[in-house]
Amino acid sequence: MSFEFIVFFTAFKYVFVEGGEQALVGIGTLSRIGYSQTLKITFIGITVGVFLYFLFFNVIGFFPHKPVEIALGIGLLFFAYTMFMEFFEHGNKKSSIKYNLGYFYIAMLEAVENSVALATFSIIEMSSAISGAILAIGLIVGLLWLGIIKRIPLKITRLISGILLSLTGIPLILYGLDIPHPEFLHWLIPPLS
Repeated sequence: MSFEFIVFFTAFKYVFVEGGEQALVGIGTLSRIGYSQTLKITFIGITVGVFLYFLFFNVIGFFPHKPVEIALGIGLLFFAYTMFMEFFEHGNKKSSIKYNLGYFYIAMLEAVENSVALATFSIIEMSSAISGAILAIGLIVGLLWLGIIKRIPLKITRLISGILLSLTGIPLILYGLDIPHPEFLHWLIPPLS
């Protein structure tokens, strides 16, 4: 199995789960804050994510790989923690202002997560990472159009996201700290160096 396929699959599953989660949150928020407000927040999130992707991708070459792997791993584990916390939260009633702020927070969180992860995958293998992300986005749009994505419970996507983020973050930290690790971790996420 080549690194190109590993990067393609990792980028695909990451963007599909994270993007699917944001799509579910957007659908749930749509009825509470309105169509135009939901679209506006989604557009802001996409814009921030694209900007951060190019910023991170172009700046990363100026830093040594080991500290970058550690920083990325810690960042991804932080986002995994937030997903696990949201999975274990009990639902409570919120006002439309809280839904508006909550969706804005999630859109920004997803923008940062997706841009950092996709830039990381792009550093390893650019064309495979971008192909996986584009396929995932296309699949999400198709599932939204068919109405299938609405049937997936939000709690489940948060649990899956937390697991995938952890599976990505832990190997990066091990690589960055030069901690001995089993070779199969390179199949989950290849090292940057």
